[in-house]
Amino acid sequence: MTEAILMEEVSMAPPSLGRWQTVRAQFFQNRTATFWTVLFGVSAAYSLFLLLDWSIFSAKWGPGTPAACADYSGACWAFIWEKWSVILLGSFPRDQMWRPFAGVGLVLAVLFLLARLRWPARLSTCLLIFAFAALFSLLDGRPLGLEQVNMVRWHGIAVVTFLGVFSLVAAFPLGILLALARVDGPPVLSWCAAGYIEVIRSIPLVMLLFFGIFVLPLLLPASMSYEPLLATLLALILFHAAYFAEGVRGGLQAVPDGQREAGESLGLGYVTVIRKIVLPQALSVSIPAMTNTIIGGLKDTSLVAIVGIFDLLATTRMAYSDPEWQRFAYEGLFVLGVLYLVVCTAISHHSRVMEQHVAGWLTIGK
Repeated sequence: MTEAILMEEVSMAPPSLGRWQTVRAQFFQNRTATFWTVLFGVSAAYSLFLLLDWSIFSAKWGPGTPAACADYSGACWAFIWEKWSVILLGSFPRDQMWRPFAGVGLVLAVLFLLARLRWPARLSTCLLIFAFAALFSLLDGRPLGLEQVNMVRWHGIAVVTFLGVFSLVAAFPLGILLALARVDGPPVLSWCAAGYIEVIRSIPLVMLLFFGIFVLPLLLPASMSYEPLLATLLALILFHAAYFAEGVRGGLQAVPDGQREAGESLGLGYVTVIRKIVLPQALSVSIPAMTNTIIGGLKDTSLVAIVGIFDLLATTRMAYSDPEWQRFAYEGLFVLGVLYLVVCTAISHHSRVMEQHVAGWLTIGK
């Protein structure tokens, strides 16, 4: 009897469609869908052709002068060849260019290694602190006995790495603490955490940066001074922590209460239950939200140019501010856009990999 029912259900299952049948069913099921599919396809193909023609087929490749680019209808990549150091490093001393490249390369190597290892907690903490100290030492120079480079000359890729990476790294544990305080803390602590999160999320990042750079020094004694770059780093940490907290809070609320009760029934304390049982599951659920915060935080580094800090966008403008190369701003912005696209795509890809390996998102206690 059971076999007959199963055979009847199998026979009633819809037949599987081939690849072409699936495409036809999705995009060409009627005249309206066919019209919009063809229109979009033709528009996309034409746009791609124009982009390839401008960037590759009709472009000026290799070194050259602005006058030499006048003979080409496409992009003038001689601008990138001539101004690459300004775009990447701004006014950092040219005889010390190896220092930011070495520091940024070390940070990227650490991030790649930790991503391959699925972010083990203790190793991640140690290596990220080491990478931050190494990057700071290489850029400043004094801890390593090198020539000092003032922070006002830390430009381009060095600033994006210093602010973008380490503001997010420092904001993540702070966001976890805020989420735990809001969900599990005493009423007063929960209200304070909720108030902080809501206030920070209601304030534009630009306003927070302006307050840290221009208003806060007026409120402090004249004897107290601080570097604008460090103030910007602190502002970004406080800002991103609020968004991380909301993402983690959603993950905490998604963990069934039975998980925590099971840990408590075994005699485990609150901290152990959170670290060993609740938090790994909550962080696994929060991966999409945290990925969105990370990508947004990386792109938010372009806002620091408003307060006088030269990120990659500002150094690109610095490069095409040269009167001879002003006509080739699109080339610099195109390269910058491709760079951000590659980085954000890599982050998105890694988040999808982590979603497939949620058990290895955070190896706590190892």
